[in-house]
Amino acid sequence: MHALTSGLHRAVEQKPDAQSTSFAPRRRTWRQTADRVGRVAGALHMLEVGRGDRVAILAQNSDRYFELMYAAAWVGAVLVPMNTGLASAEVGQVLADSGAVVLFIDGTMAHHLTGLEDKMPDVREVIWIDDISSPEGMLHYEDLTAYEPVPDVRACGGDLAGLFHEGIDSTALSHAAMVGNAIEATGQLGFDSDTVYLHASPMFERAEDALTFGVTLAGGRHVFVPRFEPREVLQIVTIDKVTHAQLRPDMIDQLLSHHRFSDFDLSSLSTILHGPTPIPEPVLGKASVLLPGVRLIDADGRAAS
Repeated sequence: MHALTSGLHRAVEQKPDAQSTSFAPRRRTWRQTADRVGRVAGALHMLEVGRGDRVAILAQNSDRYFELMYAAAWVGAVLVPMNTGLASAEVGQVLADSGAVVLFIDGTMAHHLTGLEDKMPDVREVIWIDDISSPEGMLHYEDLTAYEPVPDVRACGGDLAGLFHEGIDSTALSHAAMVGNAIEATGQLGFDSDTVYLHASPMFERAEDALTFGVTLAGGRHVFVPRFEPREVLQIVTIDKVTHAQLRPDMIDQLLSHHRFSDFDLSSLSTILHGPTPIPEPVLGKASVLLPGVRLIDADGRAAS
């Protein structure tokens, strides 16, 4: 059976010095990414996080978010990606219900911490996953990269891999299910080693998770923006020659309607997944004119028409 980490190992073997991730000015190779994942996994191991333990993350998109997805799988832990739109009471409920033992949080979500002090009974460590300095006494994500790497446990099959809380309710997925979703996404979107995927939709979403592992399985490249902002997305597509992205229909409309749309070169873009929501006819018509070479496909891989 395939492990979730298999794609990462394959990418390191086949293209160690090729670019793996890009976040703002920060760019890393597959060799560097795998080394960091192994070290963060080593830190989790030292924090006594292992098979079946829940690791929660409440943060915007970043390359560190991506690394943590693999580090959790590396030690056999269960990743709990949390909706960044939840209220503090809801965050506390998710942490309590999931039994999370570690929480990774960034500066945009730090306002929740005061209200969570007595609402996360199982959390033993809160770790800062942001570029800015961590609050006093709190571990910073980069501290974890100084630990010695540990061997990949190669968790797979029916073992639980993810608890997804896009709202308050959770969806549990095994390693086998998540690998299957990644393989299916790879086929539907035509990911290959030339793919450059833009993470503009929230990484706590199940669909984004499948696409993340799928791009790595194909040996593609990951580009991150913290959140969807039309001008930044247009700029990043131009600079990084993005080929694929997942964007809701309203996001697509915002891009097409941006007053500086024509200033950007989007010729690299080949495919946009818009998920289960149909694209309104006015937006579809606008896209056919402004993005004539781009496939717009739904969650089942069907082209918009």
